[in-house]
Amino acid sequence: MDTCIGMLRRLREYIVPKDAEIRVSAFNILAVCGIVVSLITAVVNAVSGNSPAVVLADLAGVVVSAALIVYCHRTGNYRMAMTMTAFIIFIGLFTALYLIQGGYHSGIPSFFIFGVVFTAFLLDGSAMMILIALELIWYISLIVYSYYHPPTLLQDEWHYMTRVVLDMSLVALSLAITMFFQIRVYRKKEQELSVAMQSADDANLAKSDFLAKMSHDIRTPLNTIMAMNELIVANTSSAKIREWVNDSNVSGRILMNLIDDMLDLTRIEAGRMELLEQPWDTAKLFNEMARTWRLQAERAGLSFAYHRDEKLPDYLIGDEDVIRKITDNLLSNAVKYTHSGCVTLAVRTEGQDLVLTVSDTGIGIAQEYLETIFKPFERGAQTLYRETSGSGLGLAIVKELVDAAHGTINCTSVVDEGTVFTVRIPQKGTSSAKSKSSAVRDRLPDAGALRQFIAPGAQILVVDDSPSNRKVIGSFLEPTLIKIDDVESGYEALEMLDIKEYDLILMDLRMPKMDGAETLARIREEYPDFQTPVVVLTADIMNGVRERLLGAGFADFLAKPVTSASLLEIVRAYLPDKIVSIEAPRETGLTLARVEGYQDLLRPYGIDLKMALEYNAGNADEFLMRADLFEQYADETMRTLRDPESREKYSLQVHSLKSIARGVGAHLLAQLAETDELRADPAYSVQIRSVMLDEYGRVRQGLGKLKAEVETI
Repeated sequence: MDTCIGMLRRLREYIVPKDAEIRVSAFNILAVCGIVVSLITAVVNAVSGNSPAVVLADLAGVVVSAALIVYCHRTGNYRMAMTMTAFIIFIGLFTALYLIQGGYHSGIPSFFIFGVVFTAFLLDGSAMMILIALELIWYISLIVYSYYHPPTLLQDEWHYMTRVVLDMSLVALSLAITMFFQIRVYRKKEQELSVAMQSADDANLAKSDFLAKMSHDIRTPLNTIMAMNELIVANTSSAKIREWVNDSNVSGRILMNLIDDMLDLTRIEAGRMELLEQPWDTAKLFNEMARTWRLQAERAGLSFAYHRDEKLPDYLIGDEDVIRKITDNLLSNAVKYTHSGCVTLAVRTEGQDLVLTVSDTGIGIAQEYLETIFKPFERGAQTLYRETSGSGLGLAIVKELVDAAHGTINCTSVVDEGTVFTVRIPQKGTSSAKSKSSAVRDRLPDAGALRQFIAPGAQILVVDDSPSNRKVIGSFLEPTLIKIDDVESGYEALEMLDIKEYDLILMDLRMPKMDGAETLARIREEYPDFQTPVVVLTADIMNGVRERLLGAGFADFLAKPVTSASLLEIVRAYLPDKIVSIEAPRETGLTLARVEGYQDLLRPYGIDLKMALEYNAGNADEFLMRADLFEQYADETMRTLRDPESREKYSLQVHSLKSIARGVGAHLLAQLAETDELRADPAYSVQIRSVMLDEYGRVRQGLGKLKAEVETI
């Protein structure tokens, strides 16, 4: 019994292979039905006493059907097998049986229907239409021929009636059984396809999550590298070092852009693209982009033209970030692939559509590549574009963003003459009101307008799980004399708020266990009267994240990688009462030519003027400003060092003294303050206090002499 079951299972797997194409299985099922029908009719004909020719024809059908199953199983070429079946069985064998068994008096015409149905079922395209037409013409011709040339009827009416009933029943059952098994095969394949699609969706989601995590993990050290480079540039007077660091930052920005592009594309493909509908300032956005890309074009030796339609509304309702990203990518491509001539940006509206046109006089795109340029990683003819850098993601992202915004993009191009991209994006209307995020950004001054300032009375809490990020922010703010506490989790932030009040909190959004949004919610729950502005640090500022963060209660956001300019903008915007603006003197007697002389003057007082100027990036005016600050806070500092009101106030004073001393070149004083801060030992502080006070007084005296010398010149 088990042997029979095993044989049947193997036969089923042979007829309906697991990985076979659906139509291969369908053909095998059809052939098996043909074998069964042929065997039954052969037995019936033999028992009924029909001629041996009829029985042999039926057995020939069994042999041919079995041979075709073997052929289809080995080659998988069901089309050839089906074509052979149509000619050998449906036309050849059926014709012989038709003529032998009595023409249309027999049941063979039922098999004509069988042949046409399965030809239509197993073939497609022109082959199916030709074979069906051929079969129908042949079958009709047979019937017409037998009408004019009736075959000799050797049996009575009862015999032919029973043959019609038998053949009709066999054909009907064959069709029913074949359809039954075929539907089961289709359902099984459909289930397998559904499982495969779900697995693909899960894999795509996993890929998206992986890329998002990797993006965050790559951004963290890259942010530190670029920020430290910025600090190096700000604190060195060496032109060669500045050049090297700037070159390093160019590569860092390229890598950051690549990460952004891959993350954007993955986010869009995963269906996480959310469009905002809120007012945005058209003039501000496009004027800013025109200024930026005019500089980029001029650096590449190109001219840049910007045309803004006078009828363009001041405010449109839509997603500003999507518009910015599309325009940036198109302009980036235009500048990259244009070696001479002009790049043009034109903006207008047509009805409810915003129309962007970016044109160039570059190398152009051949017609055969116009259909592929919007696919990821496609860059057209590599022989044309091999001299340019790029991942091939820019236009793919543009296309996805345009589609998500229900817009259209068209490209026309002529090789060696240029390219024109035209984008149409529907907007929800016009408005005279600014969005919340626009209002926040408008409140902040431009980085170029920032003046040197200090805020010695301000206290800021930095919450970030990355020690390097906290160090970068602390280094950027060190010259401002702001007192900074930093913690690595939301839980520690809550503990710090129990201890003291802060003027500003900088909080990372993506932290383990409790992220920035959850931390802010806990703060507002535990401190109902909490009014301190909380600025979120995040690398994701696309797709409504900004608005969701502002809606969650954050006062503002800082996009990673954080730059000193953007950080100082935030500090100046949210700590206006703590800011002390400093205007350094424009005309001083401290020129670089006199540094050697002043160096000898200051050396006995523990001041290294060359080190001080290097710390201040070679800016003598900034050094003198720091010297003035040293004197301005000297009495208060010495009083705190002699008799501190609390250990906490003493620690804060020592921390500030460390950076102040470095700014004026007082290396020993800075080292004493740093050692005291690191040891955090009250007993040691008592021992070192007198030495630190003596050194402070010595440095103060030396700076006083320098100031007197400079003012006499």
